Amino acid sequence: MPPLTPNGLIPHIDFPAEPYEAVHADVAARWSGAASYRQYSSAWNALAYRFHGAVDAGDQFQRSLVKFGSHPAPQQRYQQEEALFNFFSNGFSAFEALFYGLFAIGSFIDAAAFPLTTPKEQQRVSPSHTNDAYKRAFPGNAILAAFANVFHDPSYQRWREMRNVLTHRAAPGRRMYVGIGTDDAPPVEWKLNDLPLDKYMVPAHQSELAQIISGVLSATKTFVAKQA
Repeated sequence: MPPLTPNGLIPHIDFPAEPYEAVHADVAARWSGAASYRQYSSAWNALAYRFHGAVDAGDQFQRSLVKFGSHPAPQQRYQQEEALFNFFSNGFSAFEALFYGLFAIGSFIDAAAFPLTTPKEQQRVSPSHTNDAYKRAFPGNAILAAFANVFHDPSYQRWREMRNVLTHRAAPGRRMYVGIGTDDAPPVEWKLNDLPLDKYMVPAHQSELAQIISGVLSATKTFVAKQA
């Protein structure tokens, strides 16, 4: 795959490169001279960086799982936990960067409705804050349905919860099971949403991340294209 235009990264196969690039090309052609363009470009870079940071951390966890299993010695367990922390932290940060970029796009169209001048205004931006601003500035626009799909998606809600728990509250323990036979024990579970620590966990969550971001980017592509 060709490198991404904003930053030169070679995109992972799961990264929605086509709508990402299409939005950037349209935004750059229309608004590269806007005062808040730097806010947008930084967020667009961060979206790609955080997504690929999650991929790299997930790969690190998968390699450790194959080599050491899901109940390793303390040092390897620490490394697995660090990889999972980075996976979920980077993944949810990708959502946040996407919505920050969307807020900046809104500022190109209606600066008063999407203020981004002061540090306080910039710090206030979040996915929900962006959603509220779009509801006020663009009532009835189709992009709002894409936002609603995200916020009502159980996958997104789990990503948010897991990032918040890992960042602010806990390093989850693990729950081990003993089988009756030699190979019939259930997989070790992470004491965070009782997730099995097996080879399927990272790919399943990475697929969720890509699918949600792709849906919003596709809606953003249409939204930007329709702006006068």
